[in-house]
Parts: sequence; C-alpha cells; structure tokens
Amino acid sequence: MKNKVIAHCIHHTHWDPFWYFTSQDSMVVFSYNVKEMLRAFDNDEIKDFFLDGQTAAIDEYVDIHPEDEEKIRQLVEKDKLIIGPFVSQLDPFICSGESVINNLRLGIKHANNLGKASLIAYLADPFGQSIDFPKIFAQFGIHDFVFTRGVGDIYDLGNEFYLESNDGSQVLCHTLLAGYGYGTYAFMSKTLFTTQAEDYNKINVDKLIERLLERSTLPNEFVFPLGFDQNPIMLHIPELISYYNQKYPDVEFRYTNWEEYLTRVREHGKGIKTFRSELTSPQYHRLHLSGMNSARADIKTILDKAERSLTYETQPLMAMLDSLGIPYDQGIIDKAWYTLVNSQTHASATHGDVTNRWVKENGLAALNYSEASKIYLMRLMAASLPDFPLGTMPLVVFNTIPWKRNIVARMTVVSTHPGFQLLDKDVPVEYSILKQEKIYGGVMRKDVSLMNEDKWFFKTDIIANVGPFDGISYKTFTIKETDNSMAVPVSSSNATRSIYNERYSIEYTSNGIHITDKKLGNTFKNILFLQDGGDEGDSYDYSYPDKEKEMIIIDQFCNAEAECIQTPDYAAMHIKGEILIPESLEARTERRADSPLQYEIVLELNSSSQIIRIYGSILNQAKDHRTRLGIRTGLKNQYSYAGTQFGYVKRACDPIEMKEWRQKGYFEEPCSTRPLLNHVSAVGKEYTLTVYTRSLKEYDFTDDGFSNIQVTLFRSVGFVGLPDLNRRPGRPSGLANKIISAPEHQMLGANTFDIGISFYTNFDGNQIMRDYAEFAVGSMCYQNQDIDKTIYPISYFPINPLRVDLPLEYKFLELGSFTGSYGTVKKAEKENGYILQIFNSEQNLVEGGEVKIGFDCSRIIHIDLMEQEIQPAYQNPVTLKHGELKNLLLLIDEEEA
Repeated sequence: MKNKVIAHCIHHTHWDPFWYFTSQDSMVVFSYNVKEMLRAFDNDEIKDFFLDGQTAAIDEYVDIHPEDEEKIRQLVEKDKLIIGPFVSQLDPFICSGESVINNLRLGIKHANNLGKASLIAYLADPFGQSIDFPKIFAQFGIHDFVFTRGVGDIYDLGNEFYLESNDGSQVLCHTLLAGYGYGTYAFMSKTLFTTQAEDYNKINVDKLIERLLERSTLPNEFVFPLGFDQNPIMLHIPELISYYNQKYPDVEFRYTNWEEYLTRVREHGKGIKTFRSELTSPQYHRLHLSGMNSARADIKTILDKAERSLTYETQPLMAMLDSLGIPYDQGIIDKAWYTLVNSQTHASATHGDVTNRWVKENGLAALNYSEASKIYLMRLMAASLPDFPLGTMPLVVFNTIPWKRNIVARMTVVSTHPGFQLLDKDVPVEYSILKQEKIYGGVMRKDVSLMNEDKWFFKTDIIANVGPFDGISYKTFTIKETDNSMAVPVSSSNATRSIYNERYSIEYTSNGIHITDKKLGNTFKNILFLQDGGDEGDSYDYSYPDKEKEMIIIDQFCNAEAECIQTPDYAAMHIKGEILIPESLEARTERRADSPLQYEIVLELNSSSQIIRIYGSILNQAKDHRTRLGIRTGLKNQYSYAGTQFGYVKRACDPIEMKEWRQKGYFEEPCSTRPLLNHVSAVGKEYTLTVYTRSLKEYDFTDDGFSNIQVTLFRSVGFVGLPDLNRRPGRPSGLANKIISAPEHQMLGANTFDIGISFYTNFDGNQIMRDYAEFAVGSMCYQNQDIDKTIYPISYFPINPLRVDLPLEYKFLELGSFTGSYGTVKKAEKENGYILQIFNSEQNLVEGGEVKIGFDCSRIIHIDLMEQEIQPAYQNPVTLKHGELKNLLLLIDEEEA
C-alpha cells in the first residue's frame, strides 16, 4: 500500500438463527451475548453494535427477557444498537414479492417498536441479489444496500455502485467483496499485516485489502468489518485501533458505522456506476445456484404453498369479508408471515436434519395459520347466510383473483343421499363425479358389527363449471338432495389414452406423450421426459461425477400405464410406471441400474385455464442422484425469461463466465441452473412455452440449442458440506473443518411436485403473471352442513353465525380490462381501507382498465409500502409506467362504514 489509506471499522455480527446448529442453540448463546452487550454499554466499553440488519434474534430475546426491553429501546433510540430493517436474511431468488415485503414490513414494525428501524438494507450472506430489490426498498424509504455475494469482474463495478430496477428505482450499494469479517480475527490477535493474517478461505488479508482498494470509489479507503459469524461484541476496539494506527502509520483505522460510511460515499465517491440486472457471479463468493434451490424440495414446496395461500387466497378473502362486517385479523396475518419469513432464511433448507425439521415444522405452521384462517372465514360466511329450506344446503364458491374469470371448480359435497342437485338460483348446474365414498358417521368401534347407527353419509368429489365471477367475489349455490344423481357421466378408459378440451389435446403413445395446441396449430411430440443422473454434491451444490463414473438415465414414459378421464370441462391423464436407476454412486460407476424409481404423474386440463397442470409423485429408493422432469420446447434458445418478484429477468442459457472460471480462480463453477420463483419461458419467433411452478424451485435449459427446459424434482445427497467437488473446488461449504452427515437430504420415499405449462403466440410478462396468479390459487368453496363435522379439523369447533345475514352474492373488487400484473389485496394498517397491489412486468406503459368497487369507497390514493401517500403520475389509478410497482389505498367512506 503506497499511499496512506483509511480503514473504516464497523462493529457488527452476522447472526444465523439456525444453521448446522438448532434455533435453540442459537437462542441460548444469543441471550448470553446480549447480556454481555448490555453490560458493555453500561460500562462504556463499546460505542455501538450493528445487529446484522435483522430483528429475529432480538425479537426472541425481548420475548424471553422482557426485563431488558426498556434498556434495549434506549440503546436503539440512541443509534447504539442498530436493528432491522429485515426480520431475517432472506433468500433473494425464491422468496415471493409479498414475502420480501412482509419481511421488511414486519422487520421495520418490530424495530420501530423497539425504538427505531435502520433503513439500510443489509444482507450479509444471501446468495446473489434480485433485480427487483431497488423497487421494493425504495417504497420503504430504503436507499442504501449492503451485501456480500453476487458481484464479479464481469460486471465492471466498484465496491460501490447503484443497482437499478426496471422502473428506474435506484439503491446505493456497497458490496463486501472480501466478506463481512475477512480480517476480524487477525485484527483481534494483533497479527494483521503479517503472513499469519488469513481469512476463512485461507487468502492473505493484505491481498484482500489490495482488492478492495483497487475497486473503491473512495480513493485509498476501504471497509474493515469488525465481526463475523455468530460473534459476540468485540471489546477493546479503541485500544486495538490505537495500536494499529501507531504501528502502521500508512494506515488510519477509523471507527464508523454504515450510515456514516454511505453518506461519505454519496458525498465523495468517484466514478460510481449504475447496474441494471440481477447479481449472480460466483467469482468471489459461492452462490450455490446449482443445487441450493433444489435441496429439500419438500420444504421448498411447503414454503411456496404458504406464500401462495397468504398472498392470493387468505389476504383477499379476509379483506372482502371485512367489508361485510367480519373484522380483518391483522394479528393472524402478521403471525403467519413472521413465521414464514423466519423459515425462508438465505441458507434455503441446506441445514442439517434436525434444523431442517424445525424449518419444515415452521413452514407448515405458517401454511396452517393461513389455511385455518381461510377455512374458518369461509365457514363463518357460509353459516351467516339466510336459512335454507329443509333438505337443501348452501355451497359458497369464492374467487380471490380481481378480474372477471370463469371457474371450473373441484369441490367436495357431503350428503345423506348418493344423489343431489347443484343449483344456481334454482337452475341446475351440470357436474361430474370424480369419486364418491359411503362413510360411517356414527361412533367408531373395533367390532364393525357394532357400528349399526343409521349415520351413513356420502362424500363426493365433483367437478363443476360454476360460471363467471366478477373479480374478488363469491356466489352461493344450493345442494339439494335427490334420490337420483344428476351428474354428467365421466368417461374413463385405459384404451383411449387421450384427453382434450377446446385448447389442447394430449395423447399417450408407445413413443411418449404428445401435446397438440389447437390455437397454435402445433403438436409437440414426446414433450415430456424424466432424466436421472449422479450427484456427488451436497446440500449446497449439485456436482456432476467424472464422465467415466456417470450414467444418465432418460425415460419418455414409453412403458407406462395410462388411464384417462374426460368430462365436459375437465380431463385428466394418469400415468403410472417405473424406471430403473443406479442405487448409489458406486452402482452408477459400474453401470448397474437396479433401483426402481416409481412415478405417478397426472396431466390435467381445465376449460377455465390455458395452463396444463402436471403434478405427481416420485418414489425414490436410491441415493446420491438428481431427478429432473424435462420439457422439449421445440425452440433454439439463447436466453431464458424467468419471473422475479415483480417482473422478469433475461438470463443467458450459456453464461459467459463458464468458459474460464477455473483459470480465473472462481470460488465455484458458474452454471445455467437457475432459481425458479414462479415461471420461466422459452421465447421463440412463432411461440412462447412457459413453465409455471407451485412447488419446485430450480430449472435449467439443456441439450442441443438449449431446447429443453429441465426442472429439478429433487436432489438426493447425504451431507451438508463436502470438499473438492468437480464444480466447487476447495473447502466444504458451510463449515470448513467439518463434514456434517444429513441422511434426510437423500429424499428417500415419496417426492411430490406440481407445475404447469402453457403456450403463447408471443411473450407478454404481464399476461404470464396474470395466468400465474390464477394457477397459484386452488378451488375455494365451503358447504354449510352438519353431516360431517370432521371434513376439516377446524370444523369441529362450534361457532356463532353473524347477527346479520350476509348476502347470497357479493362483488368486492374487480379490475376491468386490466392488462398489468396483480400482487395482492389486503387491509391497510394505518387507514380504514384496503390496499390493492398491482405492477407492470413489462417495459411499456400499461394504460386503460378501471377499478370496480363493491363497497362504499370515498377515495383512491396512491401510496408506498409504508402506506405514505405518493403524488399520482396518472389520472387513471391503474395506469402503470414501465416496471412500476403500485399500491392503491381504497379508502372506506367513513359515513357509510
């Protein structure tokens, strides 16, 4: 270092609430650390402490140590203890937009309750950065962003730069290119600037400092973080700074904080560039994009379902019923989201088995909070309708998507007779029976002959076209029991082996599965296949075996059993079979395929949807392999077009970084395997093929011309971290000095998945997101009956109906002629009204459309995510500029409320 340089010292910790240790381990240690921190503040031994940009740990501390809450509040108010704005350090690419928003909303809310929220977005360890972060952060008043992973030389950026979303929102970034604790231990041991000073990757600290100085936009200045993973406070910082400043006069160590440092960058930074894409380079830090997003696919599926349930079903339902007098329960919503975002940490279910069980349990808890709320509200609403005549029962169908759409619903009807009518205002509605069971409803006995009470009933799964719904609304139908079934016959056959509707026909042949899109006039032959290959990786990364040890198995479902059912509005093809794969890496090397991989897959057509749903189960009995479902697009692809939180991103199928990554010393191999948040498309001149997900979270464009989209159904591995992988040389990920066995990562047993595919004449990100919103929801209906009180566990609880009858039909909110994208609808926290969230996935102006409101609304106000009013750019509230994320507050008329 030729010139005198300034090292900006920032006192912090990076705190994982769980990892290879349990959340209980973390809580106990954190409690003692905080007690020590409070004593140190009392004794003026430390100046301040930056608590990792999150609140989860301090929230839990205050919950179990309420006696310290006031002292903590005083420290936070005085900027001595810096907390927030996140609840937890999220996963940037597989957390939905509403998850990111609630992570910040609740983090800021909890931090403010403890005195003050930091408005510096700080993500020390998440694996890459989303292009949508600036547009989200800006609406929370966040304009500074500090993170570690994702920047590489390919982007030609300094340590500081502006990250810009497609709506023009910017955030000033500082990347911790050398890590968030690269010199901490050397600093503490007084070995800095010696050959002993190495970081956790065994890189000399001097070299890392030189790298930072080369890229700094503040000439001859760099950030020197004081803290690391799970560190308590550092004592004697002033003495150590004085020691180094005296011993090394060419370096001035200055104590500072992030707010002061970023202010200095804004005032004195030189050559600060702007970057307009996601950050996914693994040059200086591992990103694990090759396998982290498919590790523990079962947990990913639960978290995905919880997001969809809260965003597209429970929040809109609760808002609609609030307008009818059933109060919106913000506490339950907050509990669900808080539980969920605490399960969505940046480590993405790559932990050990004990910790993953905790993550799974909490993910299920978040899902159950949402589902229980949804079912209870539908039940209360149905129970609060006017009385129905004897022998009839109300069946209420709900639509929580805010535009007019036709619904073909799968519903369960409970009756005392096998036959019944479904009536819409006394007009019979055709339905088809998929399954009917006769069930005993009396007291259960071990001796079946004693079960002789006259309490038999029928549970019938039906499909019915219940007609058009005007946005977020509900309709009441009538179940009228009859002696004879009024159902339309279902065609079921093993011989026909084809299904169809107005848009598609699907045929199973001895050569594979063919799909014909009648609108495009194209037949896609052998469109689906299973692929299985070896996986020498761990919970963080897929890693391919050496070529001589690999054995790829591809199956086109040629030898399966196929059974088809066909109704006027619904059809399904059930495919059942198995393929033989190697049971282990050793068997794969020896070319022994002796382990059956059994599959049951359903292709489903619904006349109310343009999406072909494909779901099923794979029974895995082998270890150390990766199983993927392939979709042949028929297109030559250079790029994939993948959905983000509030838009989409264009990703190269063959990243340029893959060519010389070893020569340039990358920390891992860059890859074309990418996270799948909601949808991904292959875009051609004649058509677009889009894959949607309701479960799995990883895709890859593969084979000649990158013409196939492969989605990872599951990865089977046995360890949390392994060293010296083919695509990730060097130390194990996770702990460098320990390999952790995690047999539950082998995914033995049944593994489920749920995706969809659709075809378009051209690519329109808004159309695809609207279709995704419809695909994201399930059938929502409730039959008010007292025949079977166990149909849902929550149905066992007695309830009181409302004191005023609810209407048989209700239209709450509709977006008419709307061509943008939809986020959610929820109750406002600060005003008496509802928030409609919409956005523009595209770069063109979205014009036209209208908001049709079914309640007394006094005013529509444009607000940000903090519910602060924004000056509207357009007279029409649903007009969207390019890339815009818009929140509309629909104020309730207080005189009418």
